[in-house]
Amino acid sequence: MASQVRAWPPGAKIGIMWPPHDTEESVLGTDRHQTTITNIRWGINEAASIDLTPEQPVPWHALSQIALIGCLRPNGSPIRVYPDIFVYARPVDPERGSFSIHGDGPPVLVVEVLSEATYEVDLDLDYGKGFSYARAGILEYLTIDHTRRFLPEGIRAWRLVDGVYQPWLPDAHGRWQSQQIGVAISLEEDWATVYTHDGLRILREGEVEIERASLRAEIERLRRLLGEHQGQS
Repeated sequence: MASQVRAWPPGAKIGIMWPPHDTEESVLGTDRHQTTITNIRWGINEAASIDLTPEQPVPWHALSQIALIGCLRPNGSPIRVYPDIFVYARPVDPERGSFSIHGDGPPVLVVEVLSEATYEVDLDLDYGKGFSYARAGILEYLTIDHTRRFLPEGIRAWRLVDGVYQPWLPDAHGRWQSQQIGVAISLEEDWATVYTHDGLRILREGEVEIERASLRAEIERLRRLLGEHQGQS
């Protein structure tokens, strides 16, 4: 593991270590890229809060594009990563600006949203982030491409088995059910979607206000009906 098999893949610019450090370009992507990240992170954290009393701690917490220190390349050198989403199966301090594999342990789940700048390194299990995440002990790794330009099936995922990533397949509903936290992730009409394990779909960005407006309209309708009924009594 300490010997370098190759420093870069065929076609990469000579001198770039593989996988390369995350950069602002690779992390930020397009607006739709960011929306996909937001919907997954929001959905995972909302699912963690369902049915909890105010005193209960959340069972898991998703973070987005924060430094995760301690991952290694195949040659043993450190790599700086800012995963699109990573999840710890416990509450975490929201003021933290970085997390460490050695100090905090590995996240139980990492999700990478593919883009032009990242899809090769994200999908490479032998020399890319797939290798680094497996070696770090991250139990579940999911990649998602809402454009389906880089990944025609939209989602490809793996689970760690004896230190090696093995395919993590969707269930009968086309959802990737996590074994580590109580959520499932899918891609529906090119929109990332999060479900609870019992099938409740978490609202996506923009849908919350639509739902609130619908509830307000329904409340007003019921008030009018109640007023009409009382007026007839």
